[in-house]
Amino acid sequence: MSENLGTVSGGITLDGGARADAPLVLRRAGLPAAALDVLRTEKAHRCARELARLRAWLAAEGAALSDVLFAEIGAVGDGGPKPRLVGLRRAVFRSRRPRPEEWNAEVEGALGPEAARRVREWLARFDEADRLAARLPGVLAAEVAEREQVLRGVASDPCLRRALSQASPALYGELAKWLDDPRRRPRPQTMARLVKYVARAAAKTSPYSTFTISGLAVWGEREEFAEQPVHGVVELDGFLLRSIVRALCEVPALRATLTVRANPGAVVADGRVSFPGPPPREPIVTLPETPAVRACLRLLAAGPPGTLAALADVLAPGGRNRERVEGFLAALVEAGLLILDPPVADQAADPLRELSAWAARGGEETADVVPLLERLRREVVPPVPVEDVEGHRARQDRLRDAASALVERLGLPFPVTGLSKSVFHENAVFGDVPAECSVEGWRPLLDDLDAVRHWLAVFDPALPLRLALGAFCGERFGAGARVPFLELFRAVHEEMNRGDGAPGAARELVRFLRASPMAGDAALAGSPLERLRELGRIRDAARRAVLVPADADGVVRAPVARLRALAARSPEWIGAPVSMGCYVQRAGDLITLNVAHAGYGRGRSRIRRLTGFAGGAVPPERPFDAPPGTVFAELGGTFASALNARAPGTAYEIDYPHTVSARPASERLPLGDLDMVHDPRTGLADLVSRRLGERVVPLHLGMMADVLLPPVARFLTWAFGASYYLHPSFSPLAPDWEPPTSIVAAPRVEAGRVVLRRARWSVPTGLVPARRKAESDADHLVRLVGWLRANGIPGRCYVRMWADGLWQDDAEDNNWGKWVLDKSRKPVYIDFAIWHLVAVFERMLKTPGPVIVFEEALPEPTAAGAAGGFVSEFLVEISGGVA
Repeated sequence: MSENLGTVSGGITLDGGARADAPLVLRRAGLPAAALDVLRTEKAHRCARELARLRAWLAAEGAALSDVLFAEIGAVGDGGPKPRLVGLRRAVFRSRRPRPEEWNAEVEGALGPEAARRVREWLARFDEADRLAARLPGVLAAEVAEREQVLRGVASDPCLRRALSQASPALYGELAKWLDDPRRRPRPQTMARLVKYVARAAAKTSPYSTFTISGLAVWGEREEFAEQPVHGVVELDGFLLRSIVRALCEVPALRATLTVRANPGAVVADGRVSFPGPPPREPIVTLPETPAVRACLRLLAAGPPGTLAALADVLAPGGRNRERVEGFLAALVEAGLLILDPPVADQAADPLRELSAWAARGGEETADVVPLLERLRREVVPPVPVEDVEGHRARQDRLRDAASALVERLGLPFPVTGLSKSVFHENAVFGDVPAECSVEGWRPLLDDLDAVRHWLAVFDPALPLRLALGAFCGERFGAGARVPFLELFRAVHEEMNRGDGAPGAARELVRFLRASPMAGDAALAGSPLERLRELGRIRDAARRAVLVPADADGVVRAPVARLRALAARSPEWIGAPVSMGCYVQRAGDLITLNVAHAGYGRGRSRIRRLTGFAGGAVPPERPFDAPPGTVFAELGGTFASALNARAPGTAYEIDYPHTVSARPASERLPLGDLDMVHDPRTGLADLVSRRLGERVVPLHLGMMADVLLPPVARFLTWAFGASYYLHPSFSPLAPDWEPPTSIVAAPRVEAGRVVLRRARWSVPTGLVPARRKAESDADHLVRLVGWLRANGIPGRCYVRMWADGLWQDDAEDNNWGKWVLDKSRKPVYIDFAIWHLVAVFERMLKTPGPVIVFEEALPEPTAAGAAGGFVSEFLVEISGGVA
């Protein structure tokens, strides 16, 4: 950023007392928006649109003119030109050219003046359509060939090629051949895939590799974007890293160095010890609290961390019963009551360095592992300039070779050859602050966004679960009861295994634990729990407050004062989000809200870490203030995902089994320290730390989907924490979502200056014009653009092809997991004036789901005034201001 740009520290204070925190996160598309404009086959598209318009007019006018000719035929009487007039009427009605005997001077003279004029006009436009139809194939073919040469230049961009080398190595190879030799033109299918990636890099801000570049922006006096150096930060794949750690833990010489501790989830009660077992299933294990178990737990709680051998020395002084004690401890480790921690924290800044130092302690057993780890680290850590694509490709090959050698040496269950995406992730970050956002320009937008934050509280997808949980806890444990969290978790799983035999509150709890995110609110209206039925009524009222009659331009506009008033009347058990992270895009005087999830630094803490790795400047961050009597505690484990690696975001961390933390014990809250406390006044269940005596809000602040957390962590954060409030795949403005049987258009919805929903069209896939057998490119294009025009669907939009069953509940399935892992919900940018994106769309229809959704592009990627010429999205966190 230029030195003369001042910044505003501490964020922006809004009218309602809330704060827009600093810094912001900027996610900027890797390619400029102009990369899409230059690929448009403008002449062919204009020709196709005009031809489609003419054919629509010919059909409509032909139907109307047919009625006129019917009357004219009746007036002529039998004989004479009547048979030829009948032929003319049929031709006009069927939009075909009349034969010479059906239209000539005699036939024209038999018509009234107005009818004859309309026939002549119809024929003139028919001739014009014929000329366009004859011209279009050549125009399209020539323009596609021209645009392919332009594509070759666009695709040479280093950011795109670097991202492509990881996303699709085979496509990268085809592109490299074409760039080396223009005569090696890719096949049409390959060309379409390449354009799809170009559109992804220019129109979307999903942070995969260098398709998108992220950075930390600041509040200031002006609105300015600055071109900054871009760095690629490589991280070893989280699952591969965890697998390496686990393999090293099994080496006897290294296993002897592991630190032993009691499972932090262990709870001792009624002569038993209960704890979560090993991942991934995390079964709740219960053991008798024998004197030996009690002594073991007491020693671990009292002394500094030590090894398993050191613990055995204390339990078997002088070597008495040593073998028996070692067997006993080994059994506790296998059960999961004792955990052996490696000396590498989940959030370690340089885990391979720490692994290498640890492996060096293994002597001869791991002497050959150390150079393999160091070799792998040499390829992961050093940056390679983004523009040096070949250098990066060479580094990728070396990295895969190094990973393969290590995998083979450790005997990991991975293929030694063919390792690619499963080895590493690359992130592109700015080396310095890339943007300053004007406080005065953003303040009114953020005031409205804060109103939306309060309004969204009622649509929290986890709220029905929490209400059902409160009722369940009151029934199961009694009003005002206090039980260990683990006991609650066990009770919930008992109910999940009971099926339909469960009582009312338990059945509702199980229903919402298994519900699809697209299931809607149908379950609320018919719930046996009055509070859930009341929630359904409140949600309906919240929707009605926004879904007012549309203005003349078809846009629904609701005043934010109505949202504020409605939120102020919400009952106590609907609490406004204390901190919400909002992904927004500027669209003139509006901001479009794409995603809203828990704030508390989620997303920003990861970019802070990556920016630091890139050697960039990390602006200071104001500590988050928790309300009195409440502490926020994050899950510090990465859970085998590099997406969860980040800087600390809260004052406390949940000490979770089988994760390793570098935080001091004073900042860790063991899972076993947490109790569920039922509040008889609110009917809700809270989580309380016995040690602190305060309410605990557990948070997942990593970027991995919440549903992919291990079972205990998933329930912990859903039931007592905060997750997503608004997701682009489903709208709170639709109470129930079912596959439509006809085209359903939903207008854009704005609340003040915030776009809550882009205009969208949900279409049964069978109604979308697929290519007919032997249909030419030109004819298919005309039919397609004509269909879009007839249904009001914009020519530039985002398209989702829903797979079957994503909105259905299945009592035997994890619907959230099925939904998250299905890629059909992800939007694809389609500009129907870019021929190769038409081919992409056509390919989507070949493996269709039952519904395809079109959504307006707002802001339009190629619109004038795009931030610095690039599609950009900001993560703005609004916190506080909640009573």
